[in-house]
Amino acid sequence: MQIQTITIVGQGNVATHYYQIMKEKGLSVKMVSSHLPFHKEDFLSDLVILAVKDDVLESVVLNIKQCILTELNHNQILVHTSGYVETSILKPIAEVYGSFYPLQSLKKGMSVDFNTVPLCTWANTEEAKQELEDLALKLSSIHHTLTDEQRKTIHLAAVFVNNFPNHLFHIAQTILEKDNLSLDILFPLIDRTVTAIKEKDPKFCQTGPAFRHEEKIMQQHLDKLSTSEQQIYKLLSASIMKTKQDETK
Repeated sequence: MQIQTITIVGQGNVATHYYQIMKEKGLSVKMVSSHLPFHKEDFLSDLVILAVKDDVLESVVLNIKQCILTELNHNQILVHTSGYVETSILKPIAEVYGSFYPLQSLKKGMSVDFNTVPLCTWANTEEAKQELEDLALKLSSIHHTLTDEQRKTIHLAAVFVNNFPNHLFHIAQTILEKDNLSLDILFPLIDRTVTAIKEKDPKFCQTGPAFRHEEKIMQQHLDKLSTSEQQIYKLLSASIMKTKQDETK
């Protein structure tokens, strides 16, 4: 069976981007609110995607069950888009279930070349696995079939390469603004850092005062920072120094 009709539950960042790209690709897709009441006719699609926050996913599943008063049939697939929630959370309302996780930071109002977004899928039947892969490859050129544990591992690693660095960019911006400087002065350095780790192991690319153990410079840096910024600086510097020390043992 090929997926022909799709219902997206949710109206947030991921839901909006999925809806837009699926419409662009000519798919029959509708987006419904994740809030009550749910209507049974909204859940007659071949594929139902729950694109909601992780902490409300379980309650949305239970609310759907109460509203439709039955499970989805065996010809339908139910998936969520979470990076870290087990797919088994969908079992109360679906015989066939899985995940349809975008390995990218998606925000409303920010365009993205969806062809470069890695789509990570999994399902509890071989037929559904193939159907989700086929759909993913209609939307993007990058697809991975991942188990729950693999997806959770990637999600954790993604926090370290995306969410944490983004916060550090924000801190860098506030530091620069104190002297009327703009973050774009660092763009060539940021670009080079990303390019370097694609070419070499990140450990090989490490530089900076902590790597060189320049304590006087590090103290001067700390003197320019707020208390919370000092804590982050010290923690990261200590980790860099320990990594280098471990390598030389």
